[in-house]
Amino acid sequence: MKTIDCFIPYSDVETVKQNVEQFKASDKVNHIFLLAHDATLPQIEGCSVLFIDTLESSATLRQMALVAKSDYVAVYGKFLPIKVGYGAIDRVLTIAESVDAGMLYSDHYAMKEGVLTKAQVIPYQKGSVRNDFDFGSLRFVKTSLLKACADQYRDMQWKAAGMYELTLFVSRQTEPVFYINEYLYTEDETDLRKSGDKQFDYVDPRNREVQIEMEQVCTDHLKQIDAYISAEDVTDLALDGGSFPVEASVIIPVKNRERTVEDAIMSAMSQKTTFNYNIIVVDNHSTDGTTQIVNRLANYDPRVIHIVPDREDLGIGGCWNRAIQDPRCGRFAIQLDSDDLYSRESTLQMIVDKFYNERCAMVIGSYRMCDFNLRTLPPGTIDHKEWTDENGRNNALRINGLGAPRAFYTPLLRQIGVPNTSYGEDYALGLAFSRKYKIGRIFEVVYLCRRWEGNSDAALSPEKVNQNNYYKDMLRTLEITTRQKLNQYWKGRATQQDADAFFQAQLIDWPEVGERYRNLNVQTKSFAFGGKTYTVQHNPGRIVSTGAKIDKDTIRHRACFLCDINRPSVQHGLALNDRFQLLVNPFPILKQHFTIVLRKHSPQQIEPYYSDMLDFADRLDRMFIFYNGPFCGASAPDHMHFQAGPKEQLPNACLTKYYELRAKNMDEMMILFRKVYDSFPVITGELEPRINVLTWKENDEWVSIVIPRTKHRPSCYEAEGEEKMLVSPGALDMSGLMIIPRAEDFNRLNSELVESIIKECGV
Repeated sequence: MKTIDCFIPYSDVETVKQNVEQFKASDKVNHIFLLAHDATLPQIEGCSVLFIDTLESSATLRQMALVAKSDYVAVYGKFLPIKVGYGAIDRVLTIAESVDAGMLYSDHYAMKEGVLTKAQVIPYQKGSVRNDFDFGSLRFVKTSLLKACADQYRDMQWKAAGMYELTLFVSRQTEPVFYINEYLYTEDETDLRKSGDKQFDYVDPRNREVQIEMEQVCTDHLKQIDAYISAEDVTDLALDGGSFPVEASVIIPVKNRERTVEDAIMSAMSQKTTFNYNIIVVDNHSTDGTTQIVNRLANYDPRVIHIVPDREDLGIGGCWNRAIQDPRCGRFAIQLDSDDLYSRESTLQMIVDKFYNERCAMVIGSYRMCDFNLRTLPPGTIDHKEWTDENGRNNALRINGLGAPRAFYTPLLRQIGVPNTSYGEDYALGLAFSRKYKIGRIFEVVYLCRRWEGNSDAALSPEKVNQNNYYKDMLRTLEITTRQKLNQYWKGRATQQDADAFFQAQLIDWPEVGERYRNLNVQTKSFAFGGKTYTVQHNPGRIVSTGAKIDKDTIRHRACFLCDINRPSVQHGLALNDRFQLLVNPFPILKQHFTIVLRKHSPQQIEPYYSDMLDFADRLDRMFIFYNGPFCGASAPDHMHFQAGPKEQLPNACLTKYYELRAKNMDEMMILFRKVYDSFPVITGELEPRINVLTWKENDEWVSIVIPRTKHRPSCYEAEGEEKMLVSPGALDMSGLMIIPRAEDFNRLNSELVESIIKECGV
């Protein structure tokens, strides 16, 4: 049978003597160590004293690891009396041996003001990464893991996060963290505050140094399990695209709030903005006077939209879904709970401005707790200043909330959906949004959270607290798993074989596009120039690209079709590296036509990504990669991308000046390219020289063709009447394959027109 060493806090003689006797009662206890702050405390017979700084420090952890000799250690975390249950130590060790547990904890009894109550805890899961997870005050840890953790983190100097670090370390091992659903001991409970008062401990400025330690430990854990999301992985959004009836909608779910709902709606109606907004009230079958109040206000002000759902099984999240799916919902959906108020007339304006200034997908404000007379209640202002742009998305997995009011970019919220619950749905959205997109923060108070008796988070029963905590841990488990899969996806380095299989699968999944590729028997005609053949392709489907407007105003007001949020759900991606993914081009020119898209919404600019282009040409060894500059044929100049096609369809009749670069070494190739790139002028207001680039591998050698440009489109593109021709030359056109979407233009083209168009746009 396994044995155990015990570590017991020591602050007063009588309490520690009583506690020592509790553990000595088991013959499986080898040794007892007392953890003391005070060197003057007397020795206790049969025990050793370890002098420590804090119970939770990494230094204390290392001392425990140094002296522990048994199979497991029992760590008691309070200076108060404990009563170990009958046969509890034997029971724990029996279970530990059976499941080879790394850590064990159990339910227990709690003595509260002289009353004995049951104190159940909850199962530990992958998402139980918050530092306030309740294990109870007595835990059992495998000694070998305690020593391994102390050794791995021997240089850490945590004052408060040592035990938290041990917990996360154990959770990463193959030995499980095991929950024993039995009442194995009794402890005194001294924190008698209501649940609503305890939940804000982590935002208390007095706890800031502790929280910083906890955040660092949690962040390291997420990196260790490959669930960490770096700031570089988060993309900005293009928010101007699409058509919406109003710029913003205030969303108010309500049920039986006749006392407060009018105040909330009037608070929304009083907002001063430079844009149009409405107020969508989802009345979830109220049985008091709420419905009549909302009807009256809707008749008074047409901005108030009163919705009574058809379904009767909706929680708060379901009501939100009903509101955002309504065609009257605005570009941004902004929270207002039915018993709360906006604290100022500028709240909506501040939130919408934040969206545009930071191009974020979600905005979260700060609020003040108050009563119905608007008098401040503890803890006062909740601003969540622990959030940082650098690490907020990771630290969000450690804490229990993100703040209010919450506001969302409606297209993305529609895509993600709100869980149909009445608790935690806001937290689930914060995690999902922060995984890929930026969250904007307003640290000024813009919202008043009015508390009244019966408020859902003011004074919950222990059972309800456990239920809520388990649900949020489940949300964290789902989010961590999703982030791990996402990180694994972006570590992909697809080969030509992968791309071929992906292409075939995508054509099956996307029948409309599959049909376009099968019917790509386009009409062509060819012209001879200096011994080379120049081809003109009549391709009506390419009117989407050739006719695309790329002026700043059009770009600003259309949804970017290369951003994942705006792509058809059936259009999947294949990761090429941690920055780019491969997409099947839905409007093909070539028999196998790919678009290679940067994961961030960032302007078309080749210089930072030329090394990626070389890498793709190396791995996609039957393809050539080509690039259209923002004013050189790109129909999406606002989103960085390459394209790719089969080498056998590589054009070879460039009619204008070009530069041919060759090298067997990638670094040498990049130096050559940079010299050419830097030799071209950059027009004022543009990011780079006007160029097209084609790159491929040939006999273990990289080849790049750099084609300088003077114009984006020829003069005939803007002409009127018979002189007008819709031709917008890109890399393929400039190198020998002109794409013509209109039949009349195709029929008119001759060798002289082809040559003049290409030379007009080239150098």
